[in-house]
Amino acid sequence: MEYFNPVEIIYTNSWLNELIDSQKNLGILNPILVTSPGNRRRLSLDSVFNPDSIFSDIGENPNFDDCENVLTFCKDKDYDGVIALGGGSVMDLAKVVMAFLSTGKTNIVDLLEFKGAYERSIASIFLPTTHGTGSEVTMWGTVWDMRQKKKYSISHLDLYPNIAILDGNLTLSLPMDVSIMTTLDALSHSFESIWNKNANEKSTEYAIEAITIILSNVELLKQNHNDLNVRNKLLEASTKAGLAFSNTTTAAAHSISYPLTIRFGIPHGVASSLSLIPLLEINGRHIKESLDKICHSLEVTYDELIQKIKAIPEGIIPYTLSEWGIQENDLPQLVEESFTKGRMDNNIVDLTKDQVFEVLKSIK
Repeated sequence: MEYFNPVEIIYTNSWLNELIDSQKNLGILNPILVTSPGNRRRLSLDSVFNPDSIFSDIGENPNFDDCENVLTFCKDKDYDGVIALGGGSVMDLAKVVMAFLSTGKTNIVDLLEFKGAYERSIASIFLPTTHGTGSEVTMWGTVWDMRQKKKYSISHLDLYPNIAILDGNLTLSLPMDVSIMTTLDALSHSFESIWNKNANEKSTEYAIEAITIILSNVELLKQNHNDLNVRNKLLEASTKAGLAFSNTTTAAAHSISYPLTIRFGIPHGVASSLSLIPLLEINGRHIKESLDKICHSLEVTYDELIQKIKAIPEGIIPYTLSEWGIQENDLPQLVEESFTKGRMDNNIVDLTKDQVFEVLKSIK
């Protein structure tokens, strides 16, 4: 499988100047800016951009209501570009906007599932404010139908952003729990793209780099969450993880995570990483070369690698299923709902329901 990723990545300590230059270079004259309420306020975005073109009415996970709201917001406005400034939810919703501006489709399910040629191409610039999602370098996003308790993915080649601007300054305001959750998400993306049937040499190389950077810097983050150098490193790792799974998509850990989020509200970064260690035990012998490279770079044994991963959430976020309100009798239903097509079947080992039950039981 050939590696492909068309996104131009810009590393900077001056995100606004780069954004202005990038807008000019892409010929964007009238963009919609999708952001979160917190970033809108913290970064005084209303004083920099046209307030009538800023959409910030979005919660933790983008859902059908958010989609309806942003499509209504776009109505009768002639936007020629999309700027996304935020975490994963913001960037996922920005891709829904890109798809709408490119197709004109207003039915949410039709829009999310449309795979045909887009009528027009919409220029886009993504600026991540967390170091977890990697959405700034992928062509897909996640949208939740909370009424039907169902997860949708939007995916199209035209949804790759043109430019990703990475500036660790945008992550400095993240509280420690969110910082750790998003870092765990990036770690999951990395491992998931290694133990993946779609892996190629380049995607695996990016993933190994991301894991090494994360495990070299996460303890430094805990010691000083205002260290810009560490933030930039973790942002780089998150993007490299994105570059890895942009070619593979995710696998078992993410598939197992979806019912944990939709039924019990477990934040995505926690839900997607809880099963990493038991899955590493199942998949490990199939990715021995990659694990050896990671251990060599970090100068640790395999057991020390496991301990490094285990230490990431300690003392900061609840990291067992029972702490999130999940009982033993919930496990059978979670197992049934853990087999998302196009995710679980990417796993390098074809997992049985009994194996998934044991994975869940081990993180109870």
